[in-house]
Amino acid sequence: ALLGKIRSRFPKSKISIRVDANGAFSPENALDKLKKLSQYNIHSIEQPIPPGRVKEMAVLCHDSPIPIALDEELIGIHDRNQKLQLIEVIKPHFLILKPTLLGGIAATREWVDIASQTNTSWWMTSALESNIGLNAIAQLTSYLNGTMPQGLGTGQLYHNNVDSPLRISEGKLFYNKNLHWKIPDTFN
Repeated sequence: ALLGKIRSRFPKSKISIRVDANGAFSPENALDKLKKLSQYNIHSIEQPIPPGRVKEMAVLCHDSPIPIALDEELIGIHDRNQKLQLIEVIKPHFLILKPTLLGGIAATREWVDIASQTNTSWWMTSALESNIGLNAIAQLTSYLNGTMPQGLGTGQLYHNNVDSPLRISEGKLFYNKNLHWKIPDTFN
């Protein structure tokens, strides 16, 4: 109902809707749910079924009317060959990269290499980092030339966060060079 209200007010040409199922659908009913969701012109859906169901996810990626993005499926895989095999078998439409959960900057760069090698699009998201972590991920995203809208900006959730020059305006993250980091003395 919520997606219907959003879409009735904002057509696909005005806003993209990305949905995250967090693995909540069962492999048996996921395709039916995706068909129902497709009426709302969804850009993509993250992790419709639980991670580790590789064959089922491959079938779903092939048959789904909504492009599928892998998220939790990527976590805990550290061997480059296993990463490549996973993407070649599942053939997802997108990868969602959370550096903190993937093993850091080097691991994220490896996923980007594999995405390029397999012609798979990607975007970066933060995973509840502070402004310091968010800044690092934003710089990494810029360095890697992320071309899609990214999912950065969760650092604003914390009441005890470090004040930073990061600002969000019109859905975009900016670094305001006229502002400064305010690191508390307790960190020095």
